Amino acid sequence: MAMFDTYRRGAGRKTRFFASAMLLLALVWMCYAIFEYGNTRFDRLLGIEPFFGESLLRGGSSMTDWLSPSLIIALAVFVVGLLGVRWWLNRPKYVDLLVATEAELKKVRWAPKNDVRRATVVVLYFVMWFAIIVFLYDLTFSLGVGVLQGQSWKSVGWGRIVSMVLRLDQQPTADKGPALTPEEATK
Repeated sequence: MAMFDTYRRGAGRKTRFFASAMLLLALVWMCYAIFEYGNTRFDRLLGIEPFFGESLLRGGSSMTDWLSPSLIIALAVFVVGLLGVRWWLNRPKYVDLLVATEAELKKVRWAPKNDVRRATVVVLYFVMWFAIIVFLYDLTFSLGVGVLQGQSWKSVGWGRIVSMVLRLDQQPTADKGPALTPEEATK
């Protein structure tokens, strides 16, 4: 099959689009990461300078700030990645899988909105209580471990919460004027 022929054109349109979008999103993210990582570390590690040389860099041109070997590498990876995505999504084995997946999803009987809403509320309710219980266990164990390590009870776990609520760790910050010398204090 030729590179630009489409295997089973029109079949599995939605799943092909979704798979293409996900692969392209991953490809764009990877190319951006290559560009950013290269500009910050790889080019400097190899001692590679941007193509325009030191004289133009000192001028502060905005083009020389981002034009580097990392950009060329990222663009090359993007072009090769586009061709790879096109090739991958036209392999008969994967196209047949995507077409079969879309056919199976059409057979699914989805739950009504009220049932989904009710189930979501129940799940969120239990997740909230589970998070509260884990938070309380965390405070208790961090207080115990902190005290065993010799830290002040005011700085760990429940002690930190109690000292913040009761404001036990605040120092008086009110400035009442200049400090008095011992002679002035006795007068």
